[in-house]
Amino acid sequence: MSAGPPRAANMRLWASLAVAASGAMWGGFWVPLRWLESHGLGGAWVSVIFFAVALVTPLPLMLRKSVWRGFASQLLTGALLGLAFTLYTVSLVLTDVINAILLFYLTPVWSTLAGVFLMKERLSWSRGLAMCLGLGGMVFILGFENGLPLPSNAGDVLALLSGMLWAAGTLRSFRKPSDSIALPVFTFCLGGLAASLAVAAAAAWLGSPAAAIGEPAAVLPWAVLFALIIFVPPNFLVLWAAQRIDSGRVGILLMTEVLAGALTAWAFAGEPFGAMEFTGTALILCAGLVEVLGRR
Repeated sequence: MSAGPPRAANMRLWASLAVAASGAMWGGFWVPLRWLESHGLGGAWVSVIFFAVALVTPLPLMLRKSVWRGFASQLLTGALLGLAFTLYTVSLVLTDVINAILLFYLTPVWSTLAGVFLMKERLSWSRGLAMCLGLGGMVFILGFENGLPLPSNAGDVLALLSGMLWAAGTLRSFRKPSDSIALPVFTFCLGGLAASLAVAAAAAWLGSPAAAIGEPAAVLPWAVLFALIIFVPPNFLVLWAAQRIDSGRVGILLMTEVLAGALTAWAFAGEPFGAMEFTGTALILCAGLVEVLGRR
């Protein structure tokens, strides 16, 4: 009987490591995305291809009828997470990589707000501090030279919105888990594919570069390969872990992407990473840390 708590603690540890590893992998997600975009394939269509490839991967695990139990509930969770990742993917080619990553990773702030207003949790000093740190980090990242630091372009807005949707999806995943990892991955990819097609259609109607097609035959094999290497594995890891650790913890551990993204953007894209960006990064990371400690 005494093996229960240590086993649960070990499960949380493995889930935490899985999320952290996934974040580190996603930190370099923008590199193939920008490469494909430079070869004429817009971010919206990259998202369509990635989700279409990923949608096939859990099917061999879904042959048993019992795996489909709770499909309707998981479909809603998948729609939230899929739309979140789609908007985030598009934002990476519409704004600076650092802006997109850090605005997305305000998720601990949204997790705090959801806990207070939706789950009726008490707003402790640690939760309030996490929100202040997260919003303060956004101020430093977006800058305040011209007044109130609101998102300045469509990419910033999409990144901010994607973080809110991701927080809602991971919160729901933790509250309503599935018996199998295959079903959450399938619904996530299904929701993401539908959202990607809608975003691609809207981008085409608006004449956005995110809907550019270029020469798809030339880049399609590369897009499929990138999807299998850098997109599919983290999907399984994150969605498995999100059912075992709470949304706030998922948010802070995924912030390994912030570090990986900042370093790769500086190394490969020559994007600035000065005192303002460093301060904003530190504040947002502190927000996630306070959120996790507060939940503990």
